[in-house]
Amino acid sequence: MMPHDNHPEEEEDDSSIIDDIVDISEGALSKGAEIIGTAAGLAVGGPVGAIVGGVAGKKAVSKLMGDDGPFITEEGPSAVGAYPHLYKVGDLLFVSGMGPRTPDTNEIPGGPVKDADGNTLDYDIRAQTHSVINNVRVILEAHGSSLDNVVDVLVFLIDMERDFPDYNEVYSHYFGEILPARTTVAVEALPTSIAIELKVIAKA
Repeated sequence: MMPHDNHPEEEEDDSSIIDDIVDISEGALSKGAEIIGTAAGLAVGGPVGAIVGGVAGKKAVSKLMGDDGPFITEEGPSAVGAYPHLYKVGDLLFVSGMGPRTPDTNEIPGGPVKDADGNTLDYDIRAQTHSVINNVRVILEAHGSSLDNVVDVLVFLIDMERDFPDYNEVYSHYFGEILPARTTVAVEALPTSIAIELKVIAKA
């Protein structure tokens, strides 16, 4: 048998090796996302939160930036439930409700609205507003978009009378020229000790 008769078999072996590498890579990404999700869930919701976070992380990493579906980034803040940083549908990015906690330390710039005993604290809504918009920016940029592509913003404030003027001024620094549609509503409380949350829709 001539040597070249073995070439098709060698090509098949090469293809098999590539498939194996892809499988290993996807497995590593899934495991990494599971670990990140588990850690985030554990920090907020204990053992049950860890389980939910791990499942969410594994599901989210299965989608690439160009695909429809959930997207998470290590650069964004930790989630407090089973949801991604954003969900892509067609040409639109639906960003999950984002608070002001910093991704690296999980601290609340401007301070929390209550202490561990539930006592009301003084806080800086301007600092929280800067931080929550920055979190949205980081997530959009991680997906290849930006604040310039934001088309709709839903804002939740826990104290409209106290916080609206300062929040509105900070907001205008970021969106004064972009002018996306906006709705601002007052709520009694948010899931953690924060004063503001943003829900954003942007173009991909």
